[in-house]
Amino acid sequence: MAENEEKKDENLSEEDYLKKHLLKTETSNKSINDTPLENVEPQAQSVKVNDLHFFHFEITELPCGRFYPAGTLIMVRPAEVKEIQAYSMVDDENFYDVVEKMNGMLQSCVRIKYTDGRIGTYLEIKDQDRLFLIFLVRELTFQKGNELSVKTACPLDGTELQIELKRENFVFHDIETKLDRFYSNSRNSYHFKLKNGKEYEVMPPNIGLQKAFTDYIIKENNEKKTPNLSFLKIIPFLLPGRTSITYEGIKSKLVEYEDPNVMDDQSFQFLNDAISKMTFGIKELKKNCECGEEVHTEMQFPNGFSSIFIVPDAFDAYIEE
Repeated sequence: MAENEEKKDENLSEEDYLKKHLLKTETSNKSINDTPLENVEPQAQSVKVNDLHFFHFEITELPCGRFYPAGTLIMVRPAEVKEIQAYSMVDDENFYDVVEKMNGMLQSCVRIKYTDGRIGTYLEIKDQDRLFLIFLVRELTFQKGNELSVKTACPLDGTELQIELKRENFVFHDIETKLDRFYSNSRNSYHFKLKNGKEYEVMPPNIGLQKAFTDYIIKENNEKKTPNLSFLKIIPFLLPGRTSITYEGIKSKLVEYEDPNVMDDQSFQFLNDAISKMTFGIKELKKNCECGEEVHTEMQFPNGFSSIFIVPDAFDAYIEE
């Protein structure tokens, strides 16, 4: 099974590989103009940081919530016009540009707050939480109107449904239960000890670290080199807590990875299979039909990634006749 997964990943392009793993309490609960925010749970609270209005959300709401220190809060604010303007120029056909535009939005609108009071940046967010947070920013930005939804039909009575892309309708990938007993609450990571005597601490990489590997891929492609895809799949998960790594550092890790005395076959086979089980993030959408059936449909982006923050048919919507 692990061998088949390895072959499958080796046949993916660099862009497809990244795409596969992408689709991975201080003041009152009020919005900017003191208008109640309908979709924010009671525990979400707001605070001003650098004169901008942020809402606090429990880290447990995120797909990778268990991999942050207990008590961590995510601080999110609505996007401003300048950020929507920047995002509007996203190239839907360029996956790297899509990720970069999303990162730019998170850089402006998301902070991470630890229990010791330290405020971190979007670079410390887990890579597979990116999409969830983008939609959370969108939800705060468009509190009324500009609904983004997917059409589907109830399999029981054929009723056509519109499932809006927002938190309450997201279904996350399930974490395989066989991994649970290897999870460390003190380190917020998995710890595996293999029969060959080797031990590995495994954690989903954060955006900062994954961004460094993406830049590495681009540099290798520009130099007409073929990146080692199995290396790019596994190694980011073996660098827990790191938010960056240099190009030279990645090259050094590659040398170690390709050394059979460091990464023997048993270790590779295990890590390849274990990390294949660590798919987090939004899996699909769900909504209850009037007949009582819970209807599921695949996660998709009507009109492309650019539609997340762009009002469709804005000409007709805003023109004064």
